[in-house]
Amino acid sequence: MTEEQMEKAIETHARRRKAFEAAGLGADDAWDLAEKMYDRDKEQLDDRRVCFECVHLKGRECHGITDRFGKPTTQMRFILQRCPSFKLKGKQLTDEERNQIDASNQHQERDE
Repeated sequence: MTEEQMEKAIETHARRRKAFEAAGLGADDAWDLAEKMYDRDKEQLDDRRVCFECVHLKGRECHGITDRFGKPTTQMRFILQRCPSFKLKGKQLTDEERNQIDASNQHQERDE
């Protein structure tokens, strides 16, 4: 891992930890969850997500999964899980952008 990648990982960890704490998770649990998410992202073998990353989460309610009356549900916001309604917050990369990133990473690995 390059120094730049390490700095980005540390910033991401800190940002997640602060967001989890601001949303009500205790400091130790926020740290642990940020660590699990770091491992998940590093290995790229784990496809689980937390509700906190999803566009459907509004406050403490999920608007992607409703109960039998059509009302939003309260989900386990801080548990890594698989969800059929999950949609990542933020800008989504196109296949072309993903391929360019992959090609750049392969080129960078060869240079090291």
